[in-house]
Amino acid sequence: MDKDSIILKYEQDEVANAASNLETAASQNNDQCKELDELQEKMKRIYELTGKQPFSPSSVQLAKPSESTVERSTFMPPQTLTYDQLFVKASNSLVARGLDVDSLDYHSLVSEDELVAIEKELNRPLPRRERWTKGDFVAVFIASAIGSLADVILSNRNNLLTGTDSDFSKWLNQFHQHEGGGPIDYQGPHFGGGFHRGLSKGHDILRFIEGIMMFKNGQFEAVRYENGIAHTVISTVNQFGKPYEQLGVLEAIVRYAKHMFADLFSTCSLPFPGSSFLVEANNRQMRQFAADMYKNGFNIKTVISQGLSTIIIEVILRIYFSIQSVEKYKDEFEISEDYSNFEAAKHFFKQENKDKLDEMLLVAHSIVTAVNIGKVAIEKAPWEINVTEIVSVVHYGVKVMSKAIECNSEYAKLIRSTEKLHEGWSSLEQRIRTDEQMVLSESSRLIIA
Repeated sequence: MDKDSIILKYEQDEVANAASNLETAASQNNDQCKELDELQEKMKRIYELTGKQPFSPSSVQLAKPSESTVERSTFMPPQTLTYDQLFVKASNSLVARGLDVDSLDYHSLVSEDELVAIEKELNRPLPRRERWTKGDFVAVFIASAIGSLADVILSNRNNLLTGTDSDFSKWLNQFHQHEGGGPIDYQGPHFGGGFHRGLSKGHDILRFIEGIMMFKNGQFEAVRYENGIAHTVISTVNQFGKPYEQLGVLEAIVRYAKHMFADLFSTCSLPFPGSSFLVEANNRQMRQFAADMYKNGFNIKTVISQGLSTIIIEVILRIYFSIQSVEKYKDEFEISEDYSNFEAAKHFFKQENKDKLDEMLLVAHSIVTAVNIGKVAIEKAPWEINVTEIVSVVHYGVKVMSKAIECNSEYAKLIRSTEKLHEGWSSLEQRIRTDEQMVLSESSRLIIA
């Protein structure tokens, strides 16, 4: 037997009965008010017809009550019951109404419709903390427009700013200086030419361990296909027959790092990380695709330069969001005219809530990525794909999705509901205390009957 359920059911019925009686009394009071108004109208017409003046309240002499009719009494507050006494009273009342108190539980206190409403309320998604403003949309539009323009210009591998024949590319090429004779630079039969770095794994930074081992062992190693059959090519001498030098581990690491750093700034730069796996694939079309991509300028240097669009978006939106954060919290601290005080600087560089910033960055990068993919599809030039924008879309997409899942998780909803229930109970407790104080105040008054 659940005593709490029995007591709550009793209290629920008592409150329902009190509410019903109050509604009936209110309805009767309204009816009486209407009858009184009608009576007053009739009396008014009678006085008008007879020409008499209505009696004034001051002319009516009321009989003074005798001392014996005056009774002084004090209203006694209701008796406080203990928990067990309240349980007995509730049980007897429910049994008298024909209810089986032994079968009562918490589900008996609410109807099925109320349960559905409660479940819907508890499972509703959490509201967004910050909504987008018109300024946010404008900032995203400006950032994505400038980023798209930069992408369209720099995605062309022959553009005048960073293209193969540009002054910028020629200036970078002066850093292409390293000691010759490295095993990864082997240019023997089928591995020579200006794009020799894309024909083997030696210049693939994703396979740096194998590149270092070539310097250490003093031998070149690669895979070549003949009639669809893979052959491993190993050479301890260069294309001129000069033997490669064997090095210690530390020296091999240093030589490899210097060599790759110099090649990075050369005209053809380094192949995109991982492209050597396609070069060694069994499928000939995959090998041809990897070679075409590198020959048409899909290398690390051009990918980095094309990342200017990503930098533009990040800078514009982060500065905008930082300024908005300072404006939002400016009432919490005093901002100096030059924004030099510590609190303003802290809110500028480290904001409390970056959920909206992540959404703005995701939208801006997605727009630039869509423009880039459309350009690649129209021109049929896959080597102009903007890798940095794709990485940014994936990065912020995961963050935004993770935050959405977290906000709609059962744990987050439970915390939200618990906080609301706590607020509700606190409000109810305060109302009960106020009502008790009013009852005690009324009980101290004298009533004259």
